[in-house]
Amino acid sequence: MRALLVGGFVRDTLLGLNPHDRDYVVIGQSPDSMRAQGYVLSGEHFPVFRHPISQEEYALARSEKSTGHGHGAFECAWEGVTLEDDLFRRDLTINAMALAEDGTLIDPYGGKADLDAGVLRQVSRHFQEDPLRILRVARFAARYQFTVHPGTMALMRRMVKQDMLETLSSERLWQETQKAMLTDHPGIYFDVLDACGALERVFPELHCLKDIPQRPDYHAEGDTWVHTRMVLEQACAFSAELGDARKLRVRMAALLHDLGKANTPFEELWADNGELIGSHHGHEDLERFGPPLEALSERIKMPGGVQQFVAGVAMVHQKVHGIFKAGGHGLVSLYQALDLSRKLRHDPHIIDDVALACAADNYGRLTLLKDGSKVAPTSYHQADYFKKAMLTIHSVDPGTVIKAILAKGHGLKTAKEQLLARQRGSVKPMIAEHRALGEAAIAEMLGTRA
Repeated sequence: MRALLVGGFVRDTLLGLNPHDRDYVVIGQSPDSMRAQGYVLSGEHFPVFRHPISQEEYALARSEKSTGHGHGAFECAWEGVTLEDDLFRRDLTINAMALAEDGTLIDPYGGKADLDAGVLRQVSRHFQEDPLRILRVARFAARYQFTVHPGTMALMRRMVKQDMLETLSSERLWQETQKAMLTDHPGIYFDVLDACGALERVFPELHCLKDIPQRPDYHAEGDTWVHTRMVLEQACAFSAELGDARKLRVRMAALLHDLGKANTPFEELWADNGELIGSHHGHEDLERFGPPLEALSERIKMPGGVQQFVAGVAMVHQKVHGIFKAGGHGLVSLYQALDLSRKLRHDPHIIDDVALACAADNYGRLTLLKDGSKVAPTSYHQADYFKKAMLTIHSVDPGTVIKAILAKGHGLKTAKEQLLARQRGSVKPMIAEHRALGEAAIAEMLGTRA
C-alpha cells in the first residue's frame, strides 16, 4: 500500500513547526481492500479510515465534484484517482503538498514557493465551490500572518456576493472562529473577512462598529472598530500564557465588549452644531449591548459560558475603569453584578480574567494631549484594586453571617441586610487607604508646585 503524508503535516513541517497530527493519502486502494487490512471507516461521506493501531487518518485519494451550493455538497470518486488529482481538489497550494516515503516533496501546484513567500493562493477555481474556505483562508492568514493572493481574494468576494456563506452551519462558523481566536493575531482573521465582504455577513454587529465615533480626547485612535481591534491585540498579549478556555473568553470579551456603542443615540454622538461629542454613556447597559450580543451568539453558536463571560465584561468594564470612585456600596454591587458569590466556587480565575479584559480595554486606545500628540496609557492600577476588592468581599462567608443573625431571632430579611453591611464594611479599610494615598499624592504635587 502506498501512503503519503499530506496537508497540514507537510505544511507545518516545512515551516519548521512540530506538527503532531499526521494525515495520509492512500493510492491504489479501495474501501474493501482497506477494511481487509484492518482499517476502520471513519468518514461519513468520504472514504476516510483509521489505522487499527495508531488511529491516524488514512484517506483514499479522491476527486470531488460539487453537487450543490455550499459546504458538504459534494460527491467523491476514488477509482483511478492519482495523487495529483487528490492534491488538485484541495483549497490552497500550501495544503496541496505531499511527502513520499523517502522524504521527497511532491508539490505539483507550487505550494512550497507560496509557503516561502507567505502567500495564501487557491489551487484552482474549484476553491469557490466550498464557502467554508473563506473562513479557513482568514484563519490561516491569522495563524501564519500570510497575505491572501489577489486572485484568491477576488474569488472570496465573488462567493460572498453569491450568498454562499449563508449555507454554512452555525457550528462551522464557531469552529473556525474559535480556532482563529486562539492564534497569536486573531484580528487578522476579521481583517480578511472584512476585505472580502464576509465580516458584514457573518459578524454584522462588528461591521457596524466601523465609523461609530468616540470621544476624540479619550479615544484618539479612531472609531469604535479601530479601538476594538486594538483591545483585541492587547488581550492577546495579556492572555498568551493562559490555557485555551481562559484565553478564548478573555479575547472574545475584548472583541465584543463595546457592541453597545452601535446603539448610542445620535444626539449623544453629535452636537446640534455638528461638533463631535462621541459620548457613549450607557453603552454598558444590558438594553444596549444585550440584543447584538444575543444575535451574534446565536448566529455562530457561541458556547453559553463564553457568552456569559462576555456579557459580564460588557456590563462592568466601565465600573472597573472608575472603581477608585466607588464606595462600599458600589464595590458590593460590582461583586453582585458578576455573580461572584456563586461563580468563584467553580471558576477561580474569573476575577483575574475580567481584570485582564478590562486592562486590555484601557491599553487599547490613544489619548489626545493638549499639544495635539497622541499617547497610549502607561498604567492601569484599577485591575489590582478590583481583584483585591472582590476577594475581600468574597472572604465574608454568607452562611456564617446569616446563620448567626438567624440564631439571634432575626428574620431572613434582616440577615441579608446584615450580610450586605458586612460585605460593604469589609472593603472600608482599603477604600480609606486608597483615598489617603490619593490625598497625600495631591498634597505632594501641590507642594512641589509651590
